[in-house]
Amino acid sequence: MQQTGAMLVLAGLLLSGPALGAERYGDPKALVSAIYAEYQPGAHASAPNSFYSQRLQGIYEQAVENNVFADDAAVTGAPFVAAQMFNPFLPDASALLFDLSVGEATISGDRAVINVSYHNFDHPRLLAIATVREADGWKVDDVAALGPDDHWLLSWALTYDPLGF
Repeated sequence: MQQTGAMLVLAGLLLSGPALGAERYGDPKALVSAIYAEYQPGAHASAPNSFYSQRLQGIYEQAVENNVFADDAAVTGAPFVAAQMFNPFLPDASALLFDLSVGEATISGDRAVINVSYHNFDHPRLLAIATVREADGWKVDDVAALGPDDHWLLSWALTYDPLGF
């Protein structure tokens, strides 16, 4: 009984996590800069979905409900651990970022795109982060990997190809 109660508390914390640490960002570059500031030495990174828009959060929650991440772990034979879910901002197992560059936002109305490039150890990454202005500030609406070895779109992968990561 106590174990079930602890599991319910943990599940509640995971589901409420995005709301607990949510900040308001007045421009898209400030949002993306804040995301990558969390990957510097000594910083503690938030759950990636704490930066998601309502639309992307809905897609993410549907993937969780459909056991997408647990199924992925089952395919590899590894146990499912919620803390090891895919992180679109830093999709590597460990981080040592060099040459981080957050570009200027290209804004069109309530939408913007920002390019981010970096090297994690010696692996280059190039991401395009789509953002949207919501009532509580700018949020990440999608992430696309455009680097030489990685090609994916987060919303599409969560919906149609969760094993493609």
